[in-house]
Amino acid sequence: MYSPAMAEAPAPSRFAALPLAVFLVLAVVLGFYNLAGDLMNDDEGAYLYSAWRISAGDTPYADFTFVQTPLSIGLMGGVFKVLGPSAGAARALSYLFVLGAALLIYAASRRALRLRGWAAAAAAAVFLFSKHIFYLGRAFMPDDLMLFCGAAALYVFLRAEEERNRRLLFLAGALAGLAALAKLNGGLVFAGFFFYLIWAGLARRESLGERAREGLWISAGFLLTFGLPFAALLLFIPGAAFQTVVFQAGKKAMVEGSFLSRPFVRLIQFVGNHNYGLVPVAAAGAAFRIDRTVGKKALLLWAAAAPFVVLFLPGRFFIRYVVFALVPLALFFGAGLDGLWRRRKMRLYVLPVALALIVLSLAPTFEPRRLGAYDRGTRALVSYVRDNVKPGEFVFGDDPFINFLAQRPCPGRLVDVSESWTKGGLITSADIRRECDATQTALIFVEKGHSAHHLVSLTDFPKFQAYLDEKFNLAVILKREFLDVEVYVRKSP
Repeated sequence: MYSPAMAEAPAPSRFAALPLAVFLVLAVVLGFYNLAGDLMNDDEGAYLYSAWRISAGDTPYADFTFVQTPLSIGLMGGVFKVLGPSAGAARALSYLFVLGAALLIYAASRRALRLRGWAAAAAAAVFLFSKHIFYLGRAFMPDDLMLFCGAAALYVFLRAEEERNRRLLFLAGALAGLAALAKLNGGLVFAGFFFYLIWAGLARRESLGERAREGLWISAGFLLTFGLPFAALLLFIPGAAFQTVVFQAGKKAMVEGSFLSRPFVRLIQFVGNHNYGLVPVAAAGAAFRIDRTVGKKALLLWAAAAPFVVLFLPGRFFIRYVVFALVPLALFFGAGLDGLWRRRKMRLYVLPVALALIVLSLAPTFEPRRLGAYDRGTRALVSYVRDNVKPGEFVFGDDPFINFLAQRPCPGRLVDVSESWTKGGLITSADIRRECDATQTALIFVEKGHSAHHLVSLTDFPKFQAYLDEKFNLAVILKREFLDVEVYVRKSP
């Protein structure tokens, strides 16, 4: 992203691969260090449990609650079927997905943007070592597969534009479809591509027929890998439509902030939460000229802008909702570094400030206490469950991670008791009583304390507590990091 004279790929040297090698060593050593140490992630627990139940023959949505699209848990269910259920294996594969996305950023930087090796490696590094990516990758989350498929789609789309190749457009659409099948908001990857094609057709003054043909090629790929499978899912799997569409729409109906202020507040939150090193350099990269055409710049801008649509939506906001934007922003970042280096005054006066901001924004990723965290409380709770509940007997509580680690089933309707279900009144004490009595649930654990937010958020929690007192005995209170966990064992008949 610089002047045409700068657009040619730099001449190869014996040290060209060194930055990539250094990045890979750091990525592997840090990424796999103590990978299964910290087990405090209730979102991850729902995904791991769901993958385990698929490996045991259960059907998501019909046999247990699952509110995301199914590609990630289906894939991991297959892995568990072959290798057996393992949090470490699931996390390792997830981390390989985000590492793969980082390598695709490196490849796109070199091939499509003609960046030097060190700038391309820096783009990959600032993506992977962002705390929002690094720790997302060290947990089994559907976002990881979505990021990999989305990054692959963007890489292929860049090639399709460069070569004017419609088969590559089809492949880019298919990969974007897989991103959406991994997590529903991955569909915004396709949206960015589609709107870029509309813009590019207008900018190039192409005929309506030419624009339609390009749109049909990429749409056909997306339809094949997402549209048709998702339609079949909604039509033929009981509960899928409510859990993946109606429930998600209901979450967005819970308004947070005014429509006018909401996107600005959330954008400030995104930049301020350790992206303040990435964004200014990426903005500089976007301002520099793109090799021979404006097409690549516009494509990356559309790819970056599309995920930010969620800034305008009501409902709670988490940075992982816009995490794919970090892929095109990382490409702009590499171009910004390269461009700043090529301009002598900027190299002397601007680049040092930018590097200081980058160091500050990436520092939390390398915090030794977080990298070395070892969760003893979760392990103690899992050991208690294993010792006191027979295999095949049901266990219910705030976090299905415990069910997964102890290999004890949870009543299917109660797998997800996140705040959206409990505070929203979609799960009540009557539902819990019905499901737990139907399965003769042997043990219930309830998280208490200032950070607890699942079962304690039941709209009729006193009735749930009364049910516990009626049918269960309080056996023990265990400490799980910053939570007190009350463990109730069913009374003898």
